[in-house]
Amino acid sequence: MSNAGNASVDGPLGFVVGEAYPYKFTFIAKRAISVGEYVVVDANSRRILGMVEHSSIRSSIMDGVTNYHAAYEGKAIAERNVRDKSYLALVRVLGYTDELINGKVTLPSLPPEPGSMVFEASRDELKVFSLYGLPWIRIGSLLRNASVDVSVNLDRLASRHLAILSVTGGGKSNLLALIAKRIAELNGTMIIFDYHGEYTDIEMSNVEVMDAKINPRYIDEAERLADLLEVREYATVQREVLGKALTDDVKSSTDFWAALKANIDALKDMEEQKGSKKNVQIIKACDRLQGIIDSAVRRLGSLLDTSQRRPLDMLRPNKVNILNMIEFTEKQANIAIAYYLEEILEDRKRAERLRSGRGVEVRSSISSNSGSGSMDSTNVKFDTPVICAIEEAHVFLPNNKDTDAKYIASKIAREGRKFGVSLIIVSQRPRRLDQDVLSQMGSLAILRLTNPDDQRYINEASEVLSKELLEYLPSLNVGEAILVGQWVNVPSIVKIEEVREKRVGGDISAVEQWRSSKRHSKIAKERTEDLIAID
Repeated sequence: MSNAGNASVDGPLGFVVGEAYPYKFTFIAKRAISVGEYVVVDANSRRILGMVEHSSIRSSIMDGVTNYHAAYEGKAIAERNVRDKSYLALVRVLGYTDELINGKVTLPSLPPEPGSMVFEASRDELKVFSLYGLPWIRIGSLLRNASVDVSVNLDRLASRHLAILSVTGGGKSNLLALIAKRIAELNGTMIIFDYHGEYTDIEMSNVEVMDAKINPRYIDEAERLADLLEVREYATVQREVLGKALTDDVKSSTDFWAALKANIDALKDMEEQKGSKKNVQIIKACDRLQGIIDSAVRRLGSLLDTSQRRPLDMLRPNKVNILNMIEFTEKQANIAIAYYLEEILEDRKRAERLRSGRGVEVRSSISSNSGSGSMDSTNVKFDTPVICAIEEAHVFLPNNKDTDAKYIASKIAREGRKFGVSLIIVSQRPRRLDQDVLSQMGSLAILRLTNPDDQRYINEASEVLSKELLEYLPSLNVGEAILVGQWVNVPSIVKIEEVREKRVGGDISAVEQWRSSKRHSKIAKERTEDLIAID
């Protein structure tokens, strides 16, 4: 890449043409320009930096071509005519270069004049993307200049939320794993709700992988417990019976399930004595409910942990906690996410009250790790900010229905920054996400998106992407992302660093597994034949 300071040697890259504005301009170039390149131009006696958002090539000779033979002849003429091609690029103005390097964004009040020379941004001018030292963390390199590191502000991510959006296989999980890696290196606290088990084999220090567990004693509403046990939504009689059986005595009993089933048996006995047609329905519902409970305990006994003192017991401060939810159904996972998010938010509220009320380090008052399980105001688990990441966010925070997870996530999106709780939502179906939650995401990482409805939905919710960048999203390759919002000084098109510690999450090779299975079958057959021959 040529240096703007060497204009006398290389000359300008192009010239501003047409109508220019303080926030965008078009220039005609001496070569084809790639989307994502950065250029500089002088405006009002100061140098401004801009990013190419749209690029086009036009041939005067080929414009009028109407048939194959004319195209064949025209191509030969166009190749010999150096004046034939026009290379146009639309540039989004990012700010004054001398202020961007200090992290300040100021747009010019005047546009560059038509005819102004446009240069490729120099290495020094591209340092605006490579801010080192905390709270900045490296996340990759510029797509059009791999020698230039790109940094994001972790403090802003931790206070203003982030959405990672892409088609399946676009690199979402790699980016989340990279953020987790950086947080782990800083002894930060993060919780990843891993619905598909994509992070269970991750190999990093300061990372704890565990199965998500729910203590049914803490389920306040019978409807939630019914969903947890997979009672059918329209099995109203079964749900009514469960609501009557789930008493405070059951919640405080030594054996939760035995006490719950005993209450159901007692309700059944009462109905058997009445003998009406309605009572027969209730009796059948009681029998069916007993079977549902037995089945749930048998399948999910280790995950429905009635001995767990509080939801946060298993989580570790200053670690990346990966909550594996692969054994849960969608409804169960929804309850689990709400279950943990609510406790995390309340815990951070207690921590901030202690911090502001006593003026001392909260760490000195932490008692949760002692195992007491008490819920008094001094029992704080997380005395520093917590970042919560929700994979498959469109499933749990949908735009067409209310869910427990969406309710508490919306609350965190609105007020979490005051208490040091932030969200990262990850989705391959942005148009199915709750628009209110998406609009609260102060930063976006958008990888490849091919669906126009997804693109429009993002634009309506965030309004941080231009029409030109939205149109470019289908052209991104795996691991390439457009970063916008508060966690970057200026919009960037980036090649995200690959996280080699993350071993799962890619496509399964069916062919390789079939071949491997065939080899193993052949070996087993040969061994069997050898044993028969020995006999």
